[in-house]
Amino acid sequence: MTRFVSRATCAFVLIPILATLVAATSVDFSQGPWGGGVTLDWFAYAWPPLAPEIGRSLAVAAIVVALNLLLGGPLAWWVARHPSPLTRLTGYLVNVPLAVPGIALSVALVGTYPMLRPSGLLLVMGHLVFTLPFTLAALTPALADTELRTNESVARSLGAGPLRVLRTITVPACLVAVTQAVTMVFALSFGEFNVSFFINPPATSTAPFALFDSYSTQRLESASAQSAIFIAFVVPVLTAVVLARRRAPRRTP
Repeated sequence: MTRFVSRATCAFVLIPILATLVAATSVDFSQGPWGGGVTLDWFAYAWPPLAPEIGRSLAVAAIVVALNLLLGGPLAWWVARHPSPLTRLTGYLVNVPLAVPGIALSVALVGTYPMLRPSGLLLVMGHLVFTLPFTLAALTPALADTELRTNESVARSLGAGPLRVLRTITVPACLVAVTQAVTMVFALSFGEFNVSFFINPPATSTAPFALFDSYSTQRLESASAQSAIFIAFVVPVLTAVVLARRRAPRRTP
């Protein structure tokens, strides 16, 4: 049953992607799949206007990933290693943005920090607030692992300093969790639309907004080509997420 559900889910996701590729390689999709013949000209037409938005989205996603590691790593360690009502409350508060509609979060940020909007810093903050819960979800269980804490204690008892314990014990043990956090945050930030649409200045739009505008104002073939290019950047990241989860150690009760 599980295998059937997995295959059905994959088919559900892959069919629209294949349909997008068919539209992007059709001369005139209004005539049906590959109507008028097969062509790659739509990709050549779609890439130049999309390239700047792709670059901005990649830059924002990279910054958001770095901030998630710098802020989310210590926060996950504190929540995992110091269980208390305060840390539990912190965990709940970090997850609140996931329950708030993107438009409400965006309006709140723009209304509170309007001076940060032109620089793009507010966009980074919005993505950080939206993605930080996923970093904590990946890192907190790994850092709270009993076996890891025992190994760290043994290393300290043998004279290893805090930095050496971190470098040789903690980081290697959490590497799969870190990979999951990094790839998931990158994919979420790169493809985030709601926060980007309402916070980002229109003159410096990101890739998801460019796709929305393309489907609204251009031919389906061109918009599909831009979507295919966008997917080409996302698929390797999502593949890394799947591989990281498959490499995660399975614990027996």
